[in-house]
Amino acid sequence: MSDDFSVFWRNNERASALFYDLLARAKRGAYDDDFLAQLAAYREAEPTSERADIFAAKYLLHHGDAENAAVCAERAYRKRPVNYEVWLLLADLYARLNRPIDALIMQGYAYGLYGAPQFSFHLDEDQLREGLGRLSIALGMGKGAPLTKVRAVIREQGLQFSTDLFIGEPLPLTMPPHYSRFWAASYTDYYLSDQGIMLDHNRHTDAFSTYGYRAASFQLQQAEEVRGPSEIQIPAETTAIVPIAGTSHLQKLTITNAGASHPLYLGKWAFSLFRLEGAAHITPADDRPYAIGTPIPLEHSPARRKLVLNILVDGLSWGVIRTCFAECMPNTARFFARGTIFDQHFSVSEFTYPSLPTIETGRYPAHTQVFNENDSHELPLDIKTLSESIADLGYYTAAPLGAADCIYSGAMRGYRTLNAEPWTLPSADMAERTIRQIEAFNETDQFLYLHTTDVHPWNPKGFKFYPSTETHLPLTQRVFEVDENVTSVHLAQLPVYQDHFWRSLSCVDRHLGYLFSYIEAHFDERDILVSLYSDHGNSVFTMPVNGSVDVIAENATHAVWMMRGAGVPEGHIVSELTSTADLYPTLGTLCGFPVADDIDGNLPAVFGGKERDAVYSMSMFPGQTYKLAVRTHDHALRLETLEKVDEDGTVDFADARVGIYPRGHELDENHVVDSAELRAFFYPRARSIVREIANNGEFWPAMREARPEWFGSSTKEHL
Repeated sequence: MSDDFSVFWRNNERASALFYDLLARAKRGAYDDDFLAQLAAYREAEPTSERADIFAAKYLLHHGDAENAAVCAERAYRKRPVNYEVWLLLADLYARLNRPIDALIMQGYAYGLYGAPQFSFHLDEDQLREGLGRLSIALGMGKGAPLTKVRAVIREQGLQFSTDLFIGEPLPLTMPPHYSRFWAASYTDYYLSDQGIMLDHNRHTDAFSTYGYRAASFQLQQAEEVRGPSEIQIPAETTAIVPIAGTSHLQKLTITNAGASHPLYLGKWAFSLFRLEGAAHITPADDRPYAIGTPIPLEHSPARRKLVLNILVDGLSWGVIRTCFAECMPNTARFFARGTIFDQHFSVSEFTYPSLPTIETGRYPAHTQVFNENDSHELPLDIKTLSESIADLGYYTAAPLGAADCIYSGAMRGYRTLNAEPWTLPSADMAERTIRQIEAFNETDQFLYLHTTDVHPWNPKGFKFYPSTETHLPLTQRVFEVDENVTSVHLAQLPVYQDHFWRSLSCVDRHLGYLFSYIEAHFDERDILVSLYSDHGNSVFTMPVNGSVDVIAENATHAVWMMRGAGVPEGHIVSELTSTADLYPTLGTLCGFPVADDIDGNLPAVFGGKERDAVYSMSMFPGQTYKLAVRTHDHALRLETLEKVDEDGTVDFADARVGIYPRGHELDENHVVDSAELRAFFYPRARSIVREIANNGEFWPAMREARPEWFGSSTKEHL
């Protein structure tokens, strides 16, 4: 890499030549001493490349050492878990090592994203449920739990796929030690079995998988599925709340607790809550299964706050509302006037799927590797999520209303209860559910996560706009032609979207005011910690650049973050640069959980940390060019690659377009600024970000050949 910063990026030509030499040798099966020598040279040239581990695994496999080959392949998978070459290699190795379920998962990833190869596996009878469940998740998208693209089943004809979801059963996901799996149920406030019966009737229909799922509400509860009599272990003299769900309408159980027996009638796939004093015994009327949730002890601790509340307002751009905050969100402005508001806060990503894991782990997408919504791999267990860290402190962790986006990835695995909505998350439901949750569990310390999508823009084809938007806009602004395939981050700057935003924002503030008034009436300031933030900004207030929407423009990434409660300075509007990755270490400091040294998040100076000198926003979307913004208070470096991002998140940075601009004039070629001093500041920081995903012009042929529409043309996508 050039030290004078005259060129942003140069590929390592020696490493590239070694890669293609090794590729040719591997194709010939020439795994000899010369191959090893070339591999050693390649590893020296590219010491952090997962491709060296792939070649090492291929060499070891060729020589019959499957066990050590798997060590190398798993090291490659840890760095690049969305990679076809790695999946094929591990599928073969796991089959040889008698790990059939792991082999099937890798086959599922490969087939789900690339449609090949065909499945080859053998599962014993006791492995079928787990294996087919894991395969069903591997085949599908990373978002939408407990929905699936298809469910894998074994019939007389062999392996078949059906339209279905996970319901009335545990989600086959890897959970931390001592955690139960999420048991998938319906969410209901009224009749217990109605939703379950309707889901059972519609679960295999195209109408449900295409349309009906949007109206479904689910509750994922950490629980154990049991048959027959069971014991609920609760320490003596301890009061706990226990969720219990049935698998049929009016399923009868008898529960014995505190020396008395009582009949229980459960709903089909719906949890009910029961207050128990010490251990309890359950006797079912028959052998139908039921689910017992993890007991929730009722106790407060002076080491905890009574309420830690995280509120995600999806798509709320601080750049849009900052000058009129008190007028457009009066209730929210009043509440956080007694806290701290971050004025220069930016999202790392431009949409929810990669952004939420960044918030929940303090890590950028290159480190979570959660960026491709068509993949469903899980975060490694040694990446501690926010909800896990908070749960370790003794809080009851719950999401009264949350998105189903990042459950399969494991980003939400520390929540004991998750009310998941596949599509819309209304603020009215959010506020009321939260108050009910707080009241129900007011005898214990709670960490609650809320998510509303009211101000999030949607493609208008088939979408219902806010009623007063429809009645007040003239027809010339109300109706227009639009491509139904345009995603939310690419929606244009049109009056109908903007009017819907402002009216929906008023709705959000109205319901937040209801919630905030309840909190102020029932809690002392020392007992709360409330954070309100957004995962990204909003494209519909972004000026197009060369006819295209700039998905990481200031309004698209200038996000919201404000806090109030114990440990938060009162009445501060902070100008230091902050990132969505910073919420994790901030809550670690304020709540008292340890934070790993290798995260990307930073503790803001206002809480005793150190100010950032730059913030990073990036678009790492497969099939589109990679885009990066590195912002200071005064300037922004903007980068876009010539090539598109591959499915595994890697991209070639050779000939990437790089420019430095004053803030407020990004991508305006009339305002380009260039100096050795600015390049010396920005280039090392930008390189440190992109180095993790730079492929050095080294490509696995099968991956490239599978995407001719991406890599068969050199046409450049505009920023």
